[in-house]
Amino acid sequence: MRKLILTSAVILSAALGASSFALADKASGDRSGHRADMCANISARQIGHLAELEAKLKPTAAQAATWSAYKQIKTDQATASEKSCTDRVAARKAAGDDKKRPTIVERQAMMEKGLEAKLANMKAATPALTALYASLSDEQKQVLDKDGFRHGHKRHGDWKHKAGYEKHGDKADAAPEAPVEQ
Repeated sequence: MRKLILTSAVILSAALGASSFALADKASGDRSGHRADMCANISARQIGHLAELEAKLKPTAAQAATWSAYKQIKTDQATASEKSCTDRVAARKAAGDDKKRPTIVERQAMMEKGLEAKLANMKAATPALTALYASLSDEQKQVLDKDGFRHGHKRHGDWKHKAGYEKHGDKADAAPEAPVEQ
């Protein structure tokens, strides 16, 4: 029994020590792992989303060409985005800037470049999306309207449909509640 308690204490101490070293690395500003995690699998997430969307849309043989064109553009864009992200992380690491938080000016410049890239991707995909949408039935359009808009990033839940959350204006449009008498 004593050996079991002693062994458990040693294992617990080792685990706590390892976690404190990890926290110390984070506290000291080691951000390269976080950035690499952000870049990882952008294209895989987009491919997964497109597969899910295709299963929901069930494109017909007549719609196959427009679906394939749209899917190819979105896949190529996600692959390019992942490579660009990975290259930025590698460049920061090579410059020795991976251990410090970017300044607000640097963050704003990075955000501006990212938004410009997203806008360019949207503009490039618009003709294929327009052609695909025109080929869909009304039911398929509803599916695409609901589930089709992602940029390769993980969604963090659908806040519009959580219980107890009303869209803006829903309460204002409803009749006021009568006061509760006690």
